[in-house]
This record gives sequence, C-alpha cells and structure tokens, in this order.
Amino acid sequence: FDLAIPAQVFADPGLPKRYDFTVCAPVAGLVPSTAGFSVQAEHGLSALDSADTVVVPGYLPLGDPGEEVCGALRRAADRGARIVSVCTGAFALAAAGLLDHRRATTHWQYAADLAARYPAVKIDPDVLWVDEGPVLTSAGLAAGIDLCVQLVRDDYGSDAAVSVARRMVVAPHREGGQA
Repeated sequence: FDLAIPAQVFADPGLPKRYDFTVCAPVAGLVPSTAGFSVQAEHGLSALDSADTVVVPGYLPLGDPGEEVCGALRRAADRGARIVSVCTGAFALAAAGLLDHRRATTHWQYAADLAARYPAVKIDPDVLWVDEGPVLTSAGLAAGIDLCVQLVRDDYGSDAAVSVARRMVVAPHREGGQA
C-alpha cells in the first residue's frame, strides 16, 4: 500500500501534466515484500539522479537501508529533489541524515523508536504529515494519501488535488492528527 499510494495519486489521468512514475531499488528486478508478493523495480538507484520527487515507501523490518540507498537519497536532496516518505519510510530519510534538525513524523506506533534511533530528528507523533520544505514525511498509510494529494495541490493547484481525491474517494484535505 505504501508504494501504491504515490503510484495511484501521481498516475491520475486527470492531472494537467502527469507525473512520470518509476520504481527503483538498489538492484533492478524483483523486490520481495513482507506481504507475500514481490514488486518489480525496473531501475536501480541511478533513477534518483534525475527524479524531481523521490518517495520512499514504508518498509519492515525497520533497519538502516545501507549506505548505497542513503547516499542516493542524499545526492538527490543535494541537487534539489523533493524527498518524501510514507509511513516508516521516514527511517530511511533519518538514516540518510535528511531529517536531522527537522520536524518529521511517522506512524505513531514507530515514532518513539525513530526518536530513540535518531535523536537529531524532531519527531511529532501527533500530525498526519510534516512539510519541511524539500523534505516531507507522513504518518501512517492513509496519511500518505493525504500528503501525496497535498503534493498535487502544491504542484497543480486545489482543483487538481480535489479531482485526484474524488477519484480515489478520499477527503481532499483532512484536519486533525493521528490520534
């Protein structure tokens, strides 16, 4: 679901200009999921070299993704790409140092763990998503929808965001927090 959220939002046929959506991994090919199926990553991490927006989906187990992934994320951020995490994807952003001294969120169930592992990150476990300019994080899975719809709003305006939300049968904007 973490990967399907940005795929569905950014592939919406009603957007003024569709996003190009690419799935990548450290090595192109099948990537096993914890849900019992594999995802085909068409590209390696070099795809991040030209991405305008990089979305890191949530993952388990919550480990450091390694220097290859962290380095690719840092290079993308350094050249100005927007870096976004859905749910526990925030752990990869934190491991890369991209959340240091920034507000961030993740699923409430893992917020204390994120704070303990990465004390330089200012964890806000109560919000649906956090916008820290070029780095954005969402709480749980449904909050990933909220954040991705907000990115459409930022890129194409309110009418486009409402159109995407209507197609997905979700609120165009939710108030409140994780509680």
